[in-house]
Amino acid sequence: MIGKIHVNETNILFACCDKEILNKEIKFNDTSIVISNKFYGTEELSEKEILKNIEECTQANVFGKKACALLLDKKIITKENIMDINGVPHVQIYKM
Repeated sequence: MIGKIHVNETNILFACCDKEILNKEIKFNDTSIVISNKFYGTEELSEKEILKNIEECTQANVFGKKACALLLDKKIITKENIMDINGVPHVQIYKM
């Protein structure tokens, strides 16, 4: 899995995706999403690193079967939190 941290004055956003979908385009309805390495990064992270980043971030944007399954397995999210975008699982996490 791939991940990158984005920091601004008020938030720490962790972007994570499965390696297999990096730089792929996902289309649905009249919209398309590019899982770009500019946003999701290029660094491969271990499960431990991903979980640490999820714990420390204020927001997370996660795409992919493996990444979502990890969060589901660790009970960070539930099945109801996962959106299916043209066959690709996606979840967003916001901490308040």
